[in-house]
Amino acid sequence: MTVSVLSSGSKGNTTFIQTNNTKILIDAGNTSKYILEKLNEINVDPTTIDAILITHTHIDHVKGLPVLLKKINPCVYITQKMLKELEYLENYSIINTDKIKIKDLDIDVIKTSHDTEDSVGYIVNNDDKSIVYITDTGYINQKYFNILSNRNVYIM
Repeated sequence: MTVSVLSSGSKGNTTFIQTNNTKILIDAGNTSKYILEKLNEINVDPTTIDAILITHTHIDHVKGLPVLLKKINPCVYITQKMLKELEYLENYSIINTDKIKIKDLDIDVIKTSHDTEDSVGYIVNNDDKSIVYITDTGYINQKYFNILSNRNVYIM
């Protein structure tokens, strides 16, 4: 499993993760043009992206999503509360559990604390490797400490 942080910060957040069988983005907070250029730089065909996971709906996490979805058509994973702000989505899956399965990825979903109606973080697992992706959170609930321990990569 490999991870490439395409952008992180108040101007935009977009991260690419891939295994031998699966390619996902977490957030699409940059312009579509920027995201496509960065994917091209790492030799990724954007049309092969299987899914986009959204952490929350602040502009620095979803800015490029509407235009990007006109060029590629992955399933977008969001919570029911996020859907209220992303009504333009057509190909989406509502996260209504603490686990998601996307091809060979097992993804744990954890609630985060942020100044938005709903926000989540992800633990992306493939074989014996894992990536923790938690951004823009005020704190991490102690009930998640065990599941967050001893992971390979932390993006926070």
